Amino acid sequence: MFKIRKGISNAIGWRTPRKIVVFESDDWGSIRTRSKKDFDGMLSKGLEVDRSNFTAYDCLESNSDLENLYDLLHKHKDSNGKSAVITAMCILANPDFEKIRETGFQEYYYENFADTCKRYANHDRVLNLWRQGIDEHLFVPAFHGREHLSVTRWLKALQQGNEGLLIAFEHQSFGATLYKGYQLPEYLGAFHPDYSTDIPDLEKVIETGAELFRSNLGFQPTHFIAPNRESPKVLDKTLYKAGIRYLTLSKLRHYPLGDEKYKWEFNWLGKKNEFGQTVITRNCIFEPSDSIHIDWVDACLKEIENAFKWYKPAVISTHRVNYVGFIDPKNATRGLKKLDLLLSNVMKRWSNVEFMTSSELGDLISSSRKQVSVNATTISNKF
Repeated sequence: MFKIRKGISNAIGWRTPRKIVVFESDDWGSIRTRSKKDFDGMLSKGLEVDRSNFTAYDCLESNSDLENLYDLLHKHKDSNGKSAVITAMCILANPDFEKIRETGFQEYYYENFADTCKRYANHDRVLNLWRQGIDEHLFVPAFHGREHLSVTRWLKALQQGNEGLLIAFEHQSFGATLYKGYQLPEYLGAFHPDYSTDIPDLEKVIETGAELFRSNLGFQPTHFIAPNRESPKVLDKTLYKAGIRYLTLSKLRHYPLGDEKYKWEFNWLGKKNEFGQTVITRNCIFEPSDSIHIDWVDACLKEIENAFKWYKPAVISTHRVNYVGFIDPKNATRGLKKLDLLLSNVMKRWSNVEFMTSSELGDLISSSRKQVSVNATTISNKF
């Protein structure tokens, strides 16, 4: 069943005989659980933050987290002598909890993620380490959004006095889904509107988030994936204006229109939308912090093998939570050990492997299609 399902998944779209591996890693720059002390505090008050690896381990990445990740990536060189590289899907802002509290939850304020880092121990060099990762082609940021939450939905729940979310707010954290056994409102889908009238606000979020990206990193983002839930298709135009040329999308995209209406869209690797943006689809998963009952290295290797069998690049989904240890150092140790093992096995099995970022893959797809178009024109001119 696995082979059939994965075979169907890889059957359609752009192909290449090259053994290309892309790591797409979500959530860098965003807060989640602030610290181990905050984890313990929220747990003692009834927030079931121990029920998910994201609320148990995920936290704003520290200096040490990035340095340890870079050391590991440096070790693994592809057939062109290039190090393994993470396409870091980055969040550029977080809620300004103090300002929001001062308004009685009536107004929303955000702050640059770099300012958030200033209040965390061992986080003072994170922005510079992002820049170092770019220079060394180890950690190349792409655009994941301004903040990792639906501003209107989150603020509305706080205004209504949702007890679980208010507890998390006091600990400057978010992400818990259960409070004393009760389901909390879903609010992590940053670009998931309740109403069609919310869409202009989401356009503004993209515009301000892209500007933060440029001001922090000095270049325009070219690649985007929405956090947590699908974004409305109408936002593709806004993303295009912000510089986005590549979109990572679900193969079967169930996107919102607002007002509880949805549409389906079928996607494949290399598909072009009306703005000329190229679609990238993921076909492998590597989430070692999620469950100790899964052999994540073996499972991911099988998915890579299947991708190559169908002449597809292996585009691996792997979240930040797997590589951070600010809350629990053992989590980062486990995740990095598994990543090291995965990369070692990839190199052993496919000596001609090539590591790329998502945008580099997008560039390759675009250039290869232009070449095909030129060749087709040349051939037709002969007849």
